[in-house]
Amino acid sequence: MTRTLTVEADVNSADTRTSLTGQGSVTAPSLVTPSGVSKIDKIIASWGCDNAGDGDAGFMIRLGGSAVLGGEQVIAIGAGGGTSSTTNVGEQEVCHPGIFILEDVDIAIQEVEVITIAAEMCGDDLGDSIVSVTLVFA
Repeated sequence: MTRTLTVEADVNSADTRTSLTGQGSVTAPSLVTPSGVSKIDKIIASWGCDNAGDGDAGFMIRLGGSAVLGGEQVIAIGAGGGTSSTTNVGEQEVCHPGIFILEDVDIAIQEVEVITIAAEMCGDDLGDSIVSVTLVFA
């Protein structure tokens, strides 16, 4: 039986670690790993931004806490950017959202321990951004 944990947060400042602790309408989902699991088997992540700032940025997630047995894991999930300012109305470039799926991850975890999930926008500040992550445990 697989079990999942999904979290999200606004990531609105470049080069700043942002904890992903929300889950849509659920403001504080449990960040305790399920019982009977021993690894993260799959990671599904998405990100998007409004491109209110000019530039380019990479997005990464950090998995840590007492649940991750090998220490914190840092995984790049995408990059984007563009130009927010233009002299022609309606020609503003948009930052297309990204979807990231990594299968057969095999990150060893301790069951019933706290996992921390954070995201960072690295490089230029692209404006209002959001990152969501689903971990599939096995």
